[in-house]
Amino acid sequence: MRDRVSDLAPAATRLGQLQRGRGAGFRAALAAGDAAGEDVLQCLIADPRIDRQIEARERYYAELVAALDVPLAPLVAHLSGRAAELGHAVLAGAWRLGHRATRALLADPGSDEALVTGIAEQLWGLQWAALVDLPPRAARVFLRQALAEADCARSAQLRPSVASLRGEMSVPQLLEFGRQLPHGQRWAVVEELCRRGTEADRSALAATVTGDRVYDRVRLAAQALGTLGDERLLPVAIDYFGREDVFADPARRLSGADRMRRSALNDYVQHLPVDRQLELARDWHARGGYFEVVAGFVFGAQATPDDRTRLEAFVAEHGGEHGGSEVIFELDALGRIGDPRSAPLLIDVAATARYSHARRRALHALAGMQQVPAAVAALHEALWDSEDEAAADGCSFLPSLDGGALARVGALAAHCLAAEELRLRAGRRLARERRATRGQPRPS
Repeated sequence: MRDRVSDLAPAATRLGQLQRGRGAGFRAALAAGDAAGEDVLQCLIADPRIDRQIEARERYYAELVAALDVPLAPLVAHLSGRAAELGHAVLAGAWRLGHRATRALLADPGSDEALVTGIAEQLWGLQWAALVDLPPRAARVFLRQALAEADCARSAQLRPSVASLRGEMSVPQLLEFGRQLPHGQRWAVVEELCRRGTEADRSALAATVTGDRVYDRVRLAAQALGTLGDERLLPVAIDYFGREDVFADPARRLSGADRMRRSALNDYVQHLPVDRQLELARDWHARGGYFEVVAGFVFGAQATPDDRTRLEAFVAEHGGEHGGSEVIFELDALGRIGDPRSAPLLIDVAATARYSHARRRALHALAGMQQVPAAVAALHEALWDSEDEAAADGCSFLPSLDGGALARVGALAAHCLAAEELRLRAGRRLARERRATRGQPRPS
């Protein structure tokens, strides 16, 4: 199902750019001053994101609320009695930035309880506050969240370590052991399963993939068979990938168990030998449905210059104003190929896509095309982007910094709402600029 974008303003307008999280919208709002306040409020009340879990807008809108001193009454009225909305996170960011109206709102004993709870939970979750900084009601919520997190941390400490991996374990025992390991250590179980690789072991792995109902065991078994280059699961994978799955229609929707198994079979394909992955991806990409998804995963990691034309055609059809959520891996693939002929298409996606992760992927691909002036302009704009990763690419790959860009990089290096990686990259770029300035000869 394609993304619906009829509720967004055109991509060239200030509101449309703010809804998409573009740097151009941020700068246009700052230039407009008070006149942009209504646009910002519209974005907070009618959340424009496709994926509210992973698309970043918190820092972006919080900066604008603080810089423009956006009137909060309409947002407060909207959030009254609600939980976990974008507005709570934005107010948490504005509070962290020292915005007076937000600070007063959180400290006011008469403020809506749900509003205070929502802001305090965001301050905890985004790690934007310390307990001692908060007024009493917010502090109680913050402490409750901290205690719940401490319980989870204690549970995590009880997990086994990969150091206790024993060679005498059976395949079912290894799979059960592996699912209890932290994700970063599970490769060791896959490696041990591949080291054995007998026919009996492979049969046990295949039986797990087709019959087990515990996702982590199914996924580990699928990864091991793929890594072994064992193709006995391909007919099963093709069957699952070809099944109808209309999420909006319960009668045509895959069951949770089938969707779990299909996801593990996608992992299986991603672990086959690279040449085989590409052969399958080139055959499957045009089939649509879940075949298209699996092929996209492969192209994102393995695409070659021979794939550029087909990838560009796909992005042109499904990216940009269509939303952009369906072309993420194809954008990664074009960046991997790095052909400057892809730049105009990538620039269009960066300018028009509703899905901010599509813009981020397009900007990352453009970072390797600095010989294209429009790509440099897009990286310059990225310094004000809503996605920290896009801003970090602007810091790292923009060939030169004008006065505005230099000031922005300096602000990002010390930004209390920015991710650590963004602050580090901004700091490194700032240090590089300072070294370059010191190395210039003094004017006579």
